[in-house]
Amino acid sequence: MNIDEIKNKKLLVYSHYATTGACEELRDWLVATGVREVIYVAFPFGRDLGRPICVTCYRSGEQVSEYRSWFRWRLPEPFAYTKDFLYAFGYAVRFGRKADVLVAGDNLLTAAGVMARGLAGIRRVVYYMIDFTPVRFANRFLNGCYNLVDRFAATHADVVWPLTPQMIQGRFKAGRLDERRVNWYTVPYGSHPLAGSDGATCDRRQVVYLGDVMRSKGAELFVPMVQALKRLVPDVRLTVIGGGKDLDALREEVRVAGLEARVEVCGFVERIEDALACLAGAGVAIAPYYPFDTNSFTFFADPGKIKLYLGCGLPIVLTDVPPIAQELVREGAGRIARYDAEDFAREVAAVLTGEDYPQMREHARRLGVRYAWPEVFTAAFSRLT
Repeated sequence: MNIDEIKNKKLLVYSHYATTGACEELRDWLVATGVREVIYVAFPFGRDLGRPICVTCYRSGEQVSEYRSWFRWRLPEPFAYTKDFLYAFGYAVRFGRKADVLVAGDNLLTAAGVMARGLAGIRRVVYYMIDFTPVRFANRFLNGCYNLVDRFAATHADVVWPLTPQMIQGRFKAGRLDERRVNWYTVPYGSHPLAGSDGATCDRRQVVYLGDVMRSKGAELFVPMVQALKRLVPDVRLTVIGGGKDLDALREEVRVAGLEARVEVCGFVERIEDALACLAGAGVAIAPYYPFDTNSFTFFADPGKIKLYLGCGLPIVLTDVPPIAQELVREGAGRIARYDAEDFAREVAAVLTGEDYPQMREHARRLGVRYAWPEVFTAAFSRLT
């Protein structure tokens, strides 16, 4: 299915939303492309379970209507997801009639689409697989129910789009899916490459981190890393962008260490443009993923912040946790450090002071362009038959 064919189609996108993710990027790309009709249905997730389900309709790039469900009661998660399944089934029939493609961002919504496709006349159902962890729930019954729904969705969808091969291969290896019964190909998380994101105007003394501020996600390394790094790069500075439960603790740790002049803790930044401007002007980005939780999603994930860094042309120092870590090293766009402040400092210093810094930045920029969302989605739909 090429771009001209897509423009004449009707597409339905289901997403359990908390923040902007792959399905929201797909919606934006379809709308910007001027697709004849796009129906985006956003189901609440996590802490937002009491919010309504929102249906937004676009025609030829313009929003034409919006509908919000009347059911807004906060329910326990099992009941909330049952409600979402019923709404997803009903909305497929009501809004998705004769849709050419339904793309669903999790297994529950995919299962609803599969079951409604005959009644709604939907031609293709795509399961956009965005995560995997070996044990989803501590409760064995809930875990079994989740795996049952996941198996049904993956084997009955026309195609599965995992963000990484590891997401679906983890299911194969655990015996949860039979590879012979699943049609799949990788559709990775994409990037928004910035124009002119080169090293000419960047500050090679500036280190940046974007993401949740939590000790289990690397925040415990920030202060000792800067203390070690300033011996190697005397005028180095660290900027931390993001909110999180350990934000205040980090600010206090910075104050006690006397590093206020070297560590700027910005907190949550409302406008993504402001965050991108800060990233683009930095010298190197860090991603200290915690490597000691074998049940972590990150071992199988395609983290969005890595693609955000690449879109800004930033070399990256990270732990060897997400699958993309090895690709960054192979492509000359990053270095791997142990989950240790001293080792992180050494690797960051090696990037900032290395003679190959301009080449690393160019390699990061090229990766960002390779993973640009239009390229990702054009390739994905070209294989959808």
